[in-house]
Formats: sequence, structure tokens, C-alpha cells
Amino acid sequence: MIKRHALLILLASASLGACGSENAGDRPGAASSAVAQRLNPEQVPEDLRHLIPLAEKWGIGDDVDRNAKVESSTPAERSELRAAITPVSSSITMWLDTFGKGPMSDEAAAFMYMQLALEEMPADGQE
Repeated sequence: MIKRHALLILLASASLGACGSENAGDRPGAASSAVAQRLNPEQVPEDLRHLIPLAEKWGIGDDVDRNAKVESSTPAERSELRAAITPVSSSITMWLDTFGKGPMSDEAAAFMYMQLALEEMPADGQE
């Protein structure tokens, strides 16, 4: 679990560095936005497309905004996210790994930040 968390943090750092800061606020689907974003299903592997609504909701790039979303979430919301991501977590990570050190699409970044949101959530019963 710690290795996975470290990998997610490393991926987040790499993607942020590759994205650059210029015009990031100008992109309506930028993964760093706390506002719900619209992701392009064509940019997401077919077996992960069912998670797009959750990635649009939880894929918040800003640490403060993502943590605020996690802290204000209900146990039911956390349970829904955990149940949806856990079975396909390795598939998400394999997809994210395909970007290497290159720039990550907004869709991939949203999925990565969604995984981070799950990692930042308290375990069941530890609210």
C-alpha cells in the first residue's frame, strides 16, 4: 500500500512538471480545477470508461481542493469510490504508466488524482 501511494505521488509530480503552468487555467478540462470537468471518453481505455463520472468528480489536481472534497465526503460517497476503483486499480496504474515522463492527458491526470483522493480517504470506520 505504501509503495502504491509513493508511486501515485511520483506520477503526480511528474505529470505536474510535464504539464507546465502556462495556460493551464485556460483549459476548461484542466485536471487541476476543483470544478467538475468534462473528460473525453475516447482518451480513456474502454475498460475504464465506466469510471469517467467518478474521475470527473474526484480527479481534482489541487491538493487543498481535493483534500477539502475528501473531508466533506460522506461515508457513502467514499464507499462508492472505493468499490468502483479497487477492482481496477492496477489497470488504471498500468494505463498511467504508459505516459512515462511525457505529458499526461487531462483524462489520465483526472484518473491519477482520483486514485490519490481514494488514498487520502480515511479507512472505513475511521471518520
